[in-house]
Amino acid sequence: MPDSICLFASYAPTGHIPAHTAYYLSELTSCGFTVHLALSGYADIPAATLDFCQNNSVTPWPRPNMGHDFGAWKDLILQGCTRQASRVLLVNDSVFGPFAPLSTLFARMEQKETDVWGIIESLDVLPHLQSWFICFERNSFHAPAVQRVLLQDFTQMTREELIWHGELGLAVACRMEKLRTDAVWSDRKSFLSRSIKKTNVMHSHWRHLLRTKSVPFIKTELLRDNPFRLASVRHWKDALPAQSAFQTSWIEEYLKQNPARPNRPQINLKGRLFYNLVEQITGKST
Repeated sequence: MPDSICLFASYAPTGHIPAHTAYYLSELTSCGFTVHLALSGYADIPAATLDFCQNNSVTPWPRPNMGHDFGAWKDLILQGCTRQASRVLLVNDSVFGPFAPLSTLFARMEQKETDVWGIIESLDVLPHLQSWFICFERNSFHAPAVQRVLLQDFTQMTREELIWHGELGLAVACRMEKLRTDAVWSDRKSFLSRSIKKTNVMHSHWRHLLRTKSVPFIKTELLRDNPFRLASVRHWKDALPAQSAFQTSWIEEYLKQNPARPNRPQINLKGRLFYNLVEQITGKST
């Protein structure tokens, strides 16, 4: 069995892989991962998708659209995709990027003695890694408490329940197993999050994270839905790194085909004003 496995959860109602997701997948394989791609929401894989997967050493797994990301990862685990792997990466298609080589990020985190790490550590409710990118090192993925979380029945869970039972559940499991955790960027670095009010930094600090080269990703939800109505989002092109293999046209194509969701989260005026204030402050800082 390959030593480094990536379980990639993707919502694919047409079976096609968007250009920005294809780039992300190719970056992961270039970092030495054997990628298993859960294509949720489509039964028959189109020829173009099969060709891409074959040419990039990606194994596609079509499945019903149930259980969101955690349901997709569970299905791949039950297929035996992670058996005996010492490193397992859980990711999804909820981001644009990377805007810098992933190999640099992995090299930086490999220097740290950590068992589980992610891109973002949030302090909301309890310290936890945001589940859109979590890497389990040194066989930590196979710890019993971690497996109990990942093998739950996620089918009927709401998005909020998935956060409690999945994302926060993994944080509790890591503590129970005494696993060392770390993150590329932590809320602990933010005075606002530590002492005033916690925010989702992938929204409230999005320009700061790109400018400081801390996090080479943007959430698709931010550009598509902009739930906090951040004024800076309209200038997203200006915030992208000048030197990047990631093409701006991929984002434009996605946004053209995927307009803002009608059921996007409704944030009250106070919340929108606070997020805009935080973003204006952090967006100008380095």
